[in-house]
Amino acid sequence: MTPNERARGATLLSGGAPLGAALGAIVIAGLITGLGSWRLAFIVAGIGTMACGLLAWWYVRNSPREHPMVNEPEARHIEEAHAAEDAKNTHIDAGSFVSYFRFRSVWCMCLGWMFFNTVFYGLLTWLPNYLFMVHGFNIATLGGATFIIFFSGFVGELVGGWISDEWRARGGRPNQVYRTMFAFAALFTTASIFAVGYLKSPIPVVALLSVALFFLRWGGVYWAIPAILATRDRAGFLGGCMNFCGNIAGITVPIIIGIIVQITGSYFLAMMFFAGAGIAFLACSTAIDYSRKLPV
Repeated sequence: MTPNERARGATLLSGGAPLGAALGAIVIAGLITGLGSWRLAFIVAGIGTMACGLLAWWYVRNSPREHPMVNEPEARHIEEAHAAEDAKNTHIDAGSFVSYFRFRSVWCMCLGWMFFNTVFYGLLTWLPNYLFMVHGFNIATLGGATFIIFFSGFVGELVGGWISDEWRARGGRPNQVYRTMFAFAALFTTASIFAVGYLKSPIPVVALLSVALFFLRWGGVYWAIPAILATRDRAGFLGGCMNFCGNIAGITVPIIIGIIVQITGSYFLAMMFFAGAGIAFLACSTAIDYSRKLPV
């Protein structure tokens, strides 16, 4: 992607997570009901995933110019944007990959993505159980509510990417744009989840969780940060480091929430845990310098 399109590209890619959760809620619930077995439903979902992998292998190319749906002006536009970007970075040496960890922005990027995923994976894994145990949703209403909540996240992610790119294209400074976007994401997410902990009625709970996911998924713009901090030939390394930390949250948070719920017999402290992660996400996002590439 060109620099002024990367937020939209990042959120389109990252938006697959909430979109998959939204569609999965409907599809899996329907398959379990229709087939009478969660095992058969998982087999069908697994075959579908393998089919998507084959589709990606057939469709994706190494560069835009190689793709039959990209015309000459579009390919030239992308290549010229990349050349202009590379020309600005001739002063940056191709140093050791390890040298990136000298910079606060890299650590804050990795930790920020970890705290983002603390909230997302926590809701992804425990939200159905919470709605079932606390608010009495059955499998049909559970699938519908989960679809609404996570589809709101998908829409919010695309909106966040569009706002970021438009703001940048209109002259917004990188630190101003990204710090503001992530601040709104963290504050609205934290406030919504905090309020959920005190609500008893299911409809306001679903509405507030939808608001939380809508703004939380603005954090998908994080996938543009590796290309902001590093040259294009190093962005994959930083993206891998960031995602590694995000998946630490994916491994540990479901266990932590399970322990909290088991010990307390309530989801209240689990919601407060998510709210705390939202504040940590805000702190990390604010500490990143988005204005320059790292001199390594």
